[in-house]
Amino acid sequence: MADRLVAVVVTVVLTGALFALAGYNPITVYGSMIQGSLVGPGLVTTVQETVVVVGLALGLSFAFRAGQFNLGASGQFVVGGLAGTVVALYCPGPGWMVVTLALVAAMVAGALLAAVPAVLFTGLSAPVFATSLLLNYPVLSFTSYLITAWLKDPASDREASRLIAADRRIPALAPEHSAPGRLLESVFGRYHVLTQLGAGLNWSLLVVAVIFVVVLLLETRTPLGFETGLIGLNPRMAAGVGIRTGRAIVLALSTGGAIAGVMGALVVLGSHFRLIDGALDGTGYPITALLVVMLARSSPLAVVWIGFLFTAIGVGGEEVERDYGLSSYVSTVVQALVVFLVSMRLTLRVTLRRKHTREQSIDHTVEPAPEQRASEVEA
Repeated sequence: MADRLVAVVVTVVLTGALFALAGYNPITVYGSMIQGSLVGPGLVTTVQETVVVVGLALGLSFAFRAGQFNLGASGQFVVGGLAGTVVALYCPGPGWMVVTLALVAAMVAGALLAAVPAVLFTGLSAPVFATSLLLNYPVLSFTSYLITAWLKDPASDREASRLIAADRRIPALAPEHSAPGRLLESVFGRYHVLTQLGAGLNWSLLVVAVIFVVVLLLETRTPLGFETGLIGLNPRMAAGVGIRTGRAIVLALSTGGAIAGVMGALVVLGSHFRLIDGALDGTGYPITALLVVMLARSSPLAVVWIGFLFTAIGVGGEEVERDYGLSSYVSTVVQALVVFLVSMRLTLRVTLRRKHTREQSIDHTVEPAPEQRASEVEA
């Protein structure tokens, strides 16, 4: 925790210095970022995006716990959105059942895609970070082909599928003209942040809350959580004590892929209401989630607050672009700088620890002086 807080403080100072060198008042720029991301409609946008980022990061963190760097979240996210869209458009039945089946289909699609690099790693020792990253490209291209050749809405000029029926969408928590929405409006007013949150957030929030609880229980209360934690610390020791490391790694990556797939379906059914070519991958959610995991490591609680912080930085960066003309990529610079500083601090700590251990081992193996050997012989 201290490492992360120090990194945030140093990043604020360094970024403020860059703003000053560029001729802007750092205090007013930061004020604009806070206003744009944590006040009124900006807070609603931040919480909306945080739900998706945290969900993706929870899936990535579970794989990270097993010592595997999964870079395939984009593909798993998109393939989940594709599977959910196909079910929502073509599966018969009542709306609630179709939505449930769409989420299940997204889980299966994401899990199967994530299992591919896991199997390649356990069977052929192919590095997960490389195979998972490379799988993104055929998945994105195949999804684009399906949208243009099969799913495209003939009534629209956009490269997108047909609209998903209203009863097959994930509804808002308190829509504007519903009974809960009218209740919030009567109690707090139409423009109160709670009223806006009720109308802006959908039931994906509940799904992500369930995912958080499931991941927390998996990591702390199940054999799989113990096995993946031990594998992440020392895979040789884990194999030496009888843990089936290959099976645990496949399950960990598949679980993370299932979560990423669900998040893709949630975005399509709850926000976009159609599968748009390039829209899911273009949201930037997967890369933000990856940065969150690099900082939070395998702590679900850290994933939540760091996910909110990073999302707020991203939303605030868009506000800075509108107010000052600065590129919104300033938010990406801030996020990456935080991760870089934490990584540097951890690397320095590990290096010093190894140096200290090596020095101690050398001290213990130093041959005793002749006077000491003589005294030991006389004794």
